[in-house]
Formats: sequence, structure tokens, C-alpha cells
Amino acid sequence: MNAVPAIAAALLAGASAAYADDSAPTAAAGPPTVTVVGEATEDAKPDIASFTLSVEVEKPTAADAASEDARRAQAVIAGLTAAGVADKDISTTGLSLNPVWSSGSNRNVSGYQAINRLTVKAQPIDKVGTLIAAAVAAGADYQSLGFDVSDRAAREDALRVKAVENAAHRAELYARGAAMKLGPLRSIYADATTPIYRPLAEPMRAMAGAAPAPPPIAPGQITLSETVTASWGLTAQ
Repeated sequence: MNAVPAIAAALLAGASAAYADDSAPTAAAGPPTVTVVGEATEDAKPDIASFTLSVEVEKPTAADAASEDARRAQAVIAGLTAAGVADKDISTTGLSLNPVWSSGSNRNVSGYQAINRLTVKAQPIDKVGTLIAAAVAAGADYQSLGFDVSDRAAREDALRVKAVENAAHRAELYARGAAMKLGPLRSIYADATTPIYRPLAEPMRAMAGAAPAPPPIAPGQITLSETVTASWGLTAQ
């Protein structure tokens, strides 16, 4: 007769014990940390230029468009190599052959357009204007221009060290403001950088007849930068 009350009492006791465990205070949080962003920048005078060209041909048939485009592209490449550009500095970066559709309600294929895109690296920079003009005279369209430095890797290595030093300096200031000392380094996350390219709103088109005058080239300066996010532990003073 007393078995049921005894079982109920045992269940209530177990539930009370479980509730007490769940509501117990959690362990104290880990030691405090500080996370900061470190930066380092440097202005540099470019000594390398990269420019893009496209050779575009439209013909009634796909075969004619592809053949004529290949002929003109080869003439452009030959002109660049004759002007002193190394083979390794000329690369094909795009090829396309697409139908051209007529306008109006009854659309049909009126022809085909072939495009060959080239990227050219030039050094020194003072040759760029002459190279672009020669390529345009040979049948290319000029698309965009970018600048870089030949010793980018060495410059960026130095900037990485400076960025970490800058992060450590900032972290030290925050630790001092919190009346604590900077502890061991916990982590570093680095952001990558890329060269700066400057596209033109209106590309320089191929011109028939006399070769165009070389366009003036003003490289200015480029800014190299490195950014790191670093975390340190903090300890009591």
C-alpha cells in the first residue's frame, strides 16, 4: 500500500537534484583577450605596366570572322615582339566567336563576330605609349592599363612585418588602458593585396591609315598595403 507514495517521493527527489545541477553557476570565462587590426602602407613608383588589347572582327560567316581575327591578332603579336616585347609577356586571355543578330521583329543571324583578347606586360613604362599606338595601328582596340612594381614581393614582406608591429603597438595601448599587461599572441589573420588596374571608359579603337600618336602615359604612384588582425591574451599587472 505504501509502495506508490515511496516511488513518487523518489522521483520528486531525483527531479529536484537534476534541477539543482542545471541551475548551478557555470565555470568562469577564460582569460581576457584583445583583438586589433594592424596596418602598414607604402607609396611606390611603378616600373611595370600591363595593358589589354582586343582584336574584333565581324564577317558574314563564322569561318571568315575567325580566320580574319586570327590574322589580325597575329599581326598585332608580331608587331609587339618586333618592338621588343618578350613572348612570355604576351598572353591570350580571351577568345570568342558569336553570332550577330539583326534587330527588329524578325531576328536572324546577320553575321559573326570573333574577338581575341591579349594582355601585354611592358617594362620600362616609357615604352607603353609607343607599344599601344603600334598595336592600334595593326588592328587592335586598346582596353585598359594597370601599373605594378617589379619588387612587389620584397616590399610586401617588409610591410607584413610592419603590420604585425603596428597591431602589437595598438594592442599594448589597449592593454594599458585596461590596466593590464599584454600576454601571449593568440592568432594572426592576414588580408591579401592585389595590383591596381585602371580601365578606360572609352577604349582606343583601331585606326586605318597612318599610325596614331602614342598616348601619354602618367603612371603616378601606387599604394601597397598589408593588413593583419591579431589577438593577444591579457594578464593582470
